[in-house]
Amino acid sequence: MVLRLSRIYGKQIYNTKGNYVGYVDEILIDIDTGRGKVIALALPGEKVGIPYERVVSIGDILLVKAKE
Repeated sequence: MVLRLSRIYGKQIYNTKGNYVGYVDEILIDIDTGRGKVIALALPGEKVGIPYERVVSIGDILLVKAKE
């Protein structure tokens, strides 16, 4: 699947428990492999990274696996 990164910026992020997590502020990519590494979301006064491996689905929102 190919998706423009510009289409992901600003999308809301929810976890698999249905909780709102934040929105996509940045995406870090490993330039050696071309694969996503971290989705950074902005919270008031800070940025938090979510490992890209936790991304379950990208559509109208990003769905990430909830922490156990």
